[in-house]
Amino acid sequence: MASNPLPYYLKNGEKRYRIAYRKPDHSQGTKRGFKRSKDAKDWAARIEISLNDNDFIDPASGEVTIGVLARTYLEGKEGAVKPSYKRDLESAWRVHVQPKWGNRAVNTIRRSEIQTWVSRLATGDEKHGMPGRSASVVIRAYDLLKQILDMAVADRLIRKTPCVDISLPRKTRKERTYLDEAQVLALADASGKYRTLILVLGFCGLRMGEARGLKVAAVDMENNRIRVLESVTRVNREYVASKPKTWETREVPVPEFVMQALREQCKGKDSSALVFNGRAHDGYLGEYRRGSYGWYSRALAASDTPSLTIHDLRHTAASIAIHSGANVKAVQRMLGHKTATMTLDLYADLFDSDLDAVAENVNRKIECAVTTT
Repeated sequence: MASNPLPYYLKNGEKRYRIAYRKPDHSQGTKRGFKRSKDAKDWAARIEISLNDNDFIDPASGEVTIGVLARTYLEGKEGAVKPSYKRDLESAWRVHVQPKWGNRAVNTIRRSEIQTWVSRLATGDEKHGMPGRSASVVIRAYDLLKQILDMAVADRLIRKTPCVDISLPRKTRKERTYLDEAQVLALADASGKYRTLILVLGFCGLRMGEARGLKVAAVDMENNRIRVLESVTRVNREYVASKPKTWETREVPVPEFVMQALREQCKGKDSSALVFNGRAHDGYLGEYRRGSYGWYSRALAASDTPSLTIHDLRHTAASIAIHSGANVKAVQRMLGHKTATMTLDLYADLFDSDLDAVAENVNRKIECAVTTT
């Protein structure tokens, strides 16, 4: 039950109203600050309805800050997601979300504020010397805030989320560089002791973290398969091994040419040994990016290969597989994508380029059918 509006006075003499009400646990609640008796009555009526419908949310619950909820949210991700992804979440929180929302009570945040924040992240703020951020960075920051607010709704701290119909920046698809088979071979030959690594990345499509964690026991030399069972990523200057997501754990087909190189690479190694060794104290291959870590940059230059990152070799593997006739489900399984839709979205341009060949093949079959009838 809620009381009738009860008047009280501020120190400056202004009149205000408050409502006293009984919570489901029979404790006393109070809502103060109404300037008009009518506003207090309207609020009391809504509380009565929610109490009668067993849909009551304590107004005081929404006074918890985003910062407090964020700690709970991020702690819940420990062990539930890859260390590298948790690191990205923590970075998004520290750099973009906490400065704006950390001290705000969850029940005070409005949709319009979130939209303004998203827009300023994307376009920048000249007044404060803040450059615009990429669509990926903005979307990650927004998604983090949204997940925290969704948690607040699920915990019945607030009735609904203010993250409704927020306009987000669109990701622009960068022009990809795809190598052909001859270019992959040339790059591999120019890579010295990393030749086999380039062959595996360029023809099998492993992620660098998957190649870094690949062990001899996971190379099936009889059936020409690589079993992807582990991924190793760098987190806070340390390399951390983790199990791939369910759909990323897979068997990858290996061309015989590549398997011959793998057999040589694994010769004399224990089954628990890493296939590819690096200089790191833990034996893992380092991080390789365009313009750094000499051997890869030198190999690109020596082989006259178009500039691309090591991760781009994964896209090359997809391109070669598609142009070799692999269907979308086969490419999905090879790359460890969650859905075939994801594969189509990423490589729609490659599948589209095969449409003419499909039409020509169908036309040849039609012509053969015509001549035989």
